[in-house]
Amino acid sequence: MNCTEIFRQRNYSFLMLNQAFNDDSGSWWWWINLIGTFIFGLTGLIGNLICFFVVCRFTVSQHSFVEYLRALSLFEFLSLLYEVIQSLNDLSLYLFSTSLLNFRYSIVCKFYDYFKYTIILLSCWTIVGLTIDRYILVCNPSIKKFPKLSRRLCNAKCARRIILLLLIVSLIINIPHLIYKEWLCRPTGFQYSAIYNQRFNLNQTKKIFSKQICSCRISPLNKSNQLKFFVFWHNYIFHLLCYTIIPAFFLIISNTAILRRLHAPRQIVSNQNEHIRSKLTRTLTLLSLIFLSLYFPYAIVQTLSYFVIRHLQYHCNIRFVLTLHILKRLSELLNTGALGINFFLYILGVKHYRSSAIRMLGLDHYQIFYKYLTTEHQNKKILKKNHPIKCIVQTNSTKFKILKVTSTLYNNC
Repeated sequence: MNCTEIFRQRNYSFLMLNQAFNDDSGSWWWWINLIGTFIFGLTGLIGNLICFFVVCRFTVSQHSFVEYLRALSLFEFLSLLYEVIQSLNDLSLYLFSTSLLNFRYSIVCKFYDYFKYTIILLSCWTIVGLTIDRYILVCNPSIKKFPKLSRRLCNAKCARRIILLLLIVSLIINIPHLIYKEWLCRPTGFQYSAIYNQRFNLNQTKKIFSKQICSCRISPLNKSNQLKFFVFWHNYIFHLLCYTIIPAFFLIISNTAILRRLHAPRQIVSNQNEHIRSKLTRTLTLLSLIFLSLYFPYAIVQTLSYFVIRHLQYHCNIRFVLTLHILKRLSELLNTGALGINFFLYILGVKHYRSSAIRMLGLDHYQIFYKYLTTEHQNKKILKKNHPIKCIVQTNSTKFKILKVTSTLYNNC
């Protein structure tokens, strides 16, 4: 007995079938995802933009973590931009039946998806690179065999090379998007969906209907081997390995070692910078842990849905399919939230960057923000309010310069 006969026997409603196999627009989980994406997305866009300019403007590029923060804020900004654009497109389709992402040409949608998934992968692996950098700097593994390992790897030059390598690898991994995807349309309604008809080659057609769903997907006109390769690559190589298992492995191992080292008794005399070990490292470790807990559920649910529906034949269980839809929407919101709140951790969590952000935005003129400035920035602000200091240089008979400071005066010495 196929799924169509089972659905007819159980007398499922048209709305339930449509939400499970076609479009869940208008459902409560769809609205939660949409509103949450706008909130976290817009907040994250502003926050990551501020972070990027603060790190570029007020930080001397000599530490490796500075390079990672710059790259991370840029990649997260682009990832959130993709999410906000997609949400605006979904809202436009629901309210006005008009698509904002009507690419029309396959070449446009190919590059759109290609850069989208490249940025997503880069956001994930930049966090991994930052965490491993902290692990080497704090834990200093293999110190007996490689006593200068942290100096060679934890510097700005090496960080830039690693980011460039991650960019090249991400571009190579996502090449199948350029090869196999096309801009395809099919009529609206669950009757035309691939899962409902128990066909996993994405049943679509290029024929134009009055009402249709268009998206950038793999063409059903491709050969069977090509379809199987793309499904295997997308589900297991990209989502399961590159996006979930391997990054999670490095993050868990590195964060565990860092936390053990931070909570271990400290030596009285140490060559490591205690400030880096304590304040900054704790903030960056917290960033990595929150990313791990919020970012990966979506990848896990996405991979699980492909595996369960395809191999365990759960596509006839409509309630199970709806549950997967709900989990996808909610975990996708967690994913967006992880990208949107990182700004509050590595900018607002570190006093120097927090003070620099306040100065860049011009908020240091308000008394409410004065206490959040560093002592150095507070002293500069006091000097600007008072009369400038005049410097008078005098030369005595022994040809030594004597600096005489008075309280009234000019701006420069």
